[in-house]
Amino acid sequence: VEVSKKKEQLCRMLKRVLLILSVSAISMTINAINYSVSFSKVKSHYVTVDIEFNARDKAYVDFKVPVWTPGSYKVREFSNAFENVSADNLEIKLLNKNTWRIFTGGQSQVSLSYDVYCFTVSVRQSYADEYYAFLHGVSVFGYLEGYENEQIDLTIHPNDNWANVEVSLPRIKNSKHSYRCSNYDLLADTPIALGDFDTIDYTSGDVPHKIVMIGKGNYDLKKVMEDFKKISDTQIEMMGSHPSSQYVHFIYNVSQGGGGLEHANSQTSMMPRWNYTNSNKYRSFLGLIAHEYFHLWNIKRIRPKELGPFDYDKEVYSEMLWIAEGITSYYDDITLLRMGAYTKEEYLKIITSQMGRLENSPGKTVMSLAHSSLLAWVKAYLPNEESSNKTISYYNKGMIVAVLLDMEIRSSSNYSLDDVMRKLYADFYLENNRGFTYDEFVAVCSTVAGKDMSIFLNDVVYSLKPINYDIFKEFGLDLTIDRSYASKPWSGISTETKGDRIMVTSIVFNSPGIESGLSVNDEIIALDDWRLNVKFEDYLSRYNIGQRIKIIYSRDGKMRTTHLRLSSNPIIKYNLLVEEETNKKLLSWLN
Repeated sequence: VEVSKKKEQLCRMLKRVLLILSVSAISMTINAINYSVSFSKVKSHYVTVDIEFNARDKAYVDFKVPVWTPGSYKVREFSNAFENVSADNLEIKLLNKNTWRIFTGGQSQVSLSYDVYCFTVSVRQSYADEYYAFLHGVSVFGYLEGYENEQIDLTIHPNDNWANVEVSLPRIKNSKHSYRCSNYDLLADTPIALGDFDTIDYTSGDVPHKIVMIGKGNYDLKKVMEDFKKISDTQIEMMGSHPSSQYVHFIYNVSQGGGGLEHANSQTSMMPRWNYTNSNKYRSFLGLIAHEYFHLWNIKRIRPKELGPFDYDKEVYSEMLWIAEGITSYYDDITLLRMGAYTKEEYLKIITSQMGRLENSPGKTVMSLAHSSLLAWVKAYLPNEESSNKTISYYNKGMIVAVLLDMEIRSSSNYSLDDVMRKLYADFYLENNRGFTYDEFVAVCSTVAGKDMSIFLNDVVYSLKPINYDIFKEFGLDLTIDRSYASKPWSGISTETKGDRIMVTSIVFNSPGIESGLSVNDEIIALDDWRLNVKFEDYLSRYNIGQRIKIIYSRDGKMRTTHLRLSSNPIIKYNLLVEEETNKKLLSWLN
């Protein structure tokens, strides 16, 4: 009898505790959706996410997984990695590849749970094992349709052996690993790094910055910090203020690879781990950091109207990705110039290198800058062997347009593209918190320049007209074209060695290679009845322009023969030389 009484008292006590917890949970979720992340299955590369939310008398709530990530314009099908989606004992129906419908059954508080397979080392996706985890927000955190603008509280439960939990979100007061987001967009745009990392802090623009080294490398962390601070200081000085309350550089040190991705309060960049002591590769890395850091303003705040609020369910098209990436590509290099990492001569060589890349591209006569932006989803991010013939890069041409746009503004006013960026930031983000249209962008450029910029911009953005580089003369620069390649034989064919096979990888259209009938994936076996044992291009110096070559090749296993007549190489190279050292426009631009 005594035991029964004690059991009854214990049951009553447990009920009171559960009631208190339930009331507490309700009070939390009235104002926030509660996400939590745990790692009990991490040895199998799974991360578990739990979401608690108030169903608000809805008959059902749809749980969705984004199909793409802002800043990377490709449908990546993140739902492919989502498993074990459940919600208490409620009925769930899979509606399509990335939507689960949760039938609430009248239940107000709902607990949703799922696992995410994280096994991709990338700035755009997630990886987790027992040693560390890098979680790319949009690839791990799904969202509740209709709740996208609700406040989110995120609690992280790291493994005991992980010393670092790095995330660029404000911590909830009196909590160890709980953070607050104003909406889903911010959660989706927030990487999380967990493990045992080297870190270092610095302050720039009165904002605390942290560098997080994911993985080992031959870096000098103090030097990296000093260089990052120069980048931050230079860009903040230009833009006038820093838009964040804190900022994190996530540096992913890898065996091979590269690239970066911007976020609202952080960036993630990849660096081959042993490249820090190579001065040229390290300086290129600093250029990448400058690029991703400038995205703090340009694209995360200064943005085309189509790019926010985000529709994570399908492609979002814009003809202005060249503004987001091309102008940012301009500012990454000029940032390094302004902080002293490039000399003036080195910087001019960067410009002419980009000009040569564009002008030697067959795609420049086929694709406009606007279409390069619009079709990024299926062209830039899904390239094939014909891409070089039919496309251009909005990074490449966009950067050249930014150079010329800056010069056009400087040539007619006391202002520059810097002023355009500051005005876009003030007028559209700070005052109205919205994106701009193309016409509004042109209007701002025209206002700053004190002249109509629509003809110039329409020509370089929407037409296939050759770019006019005459403006360099106004800045005391002499532009010359090196055509010395014309004395060398050319086929238009590119090959690579695969084992002991020489395979065609691309052919320039309207080239001798096309006329010969050769195709990508053909195996070139012999030239003039002599077996080929190095890349096809390496043999061309043995021949003369106009010479006819017999080629034996294999296509799909069948031996074939053709002839190719070599022409002169059409590749050109640009050079910019300073003729007037004291040119006021040049001094204003490059000093």
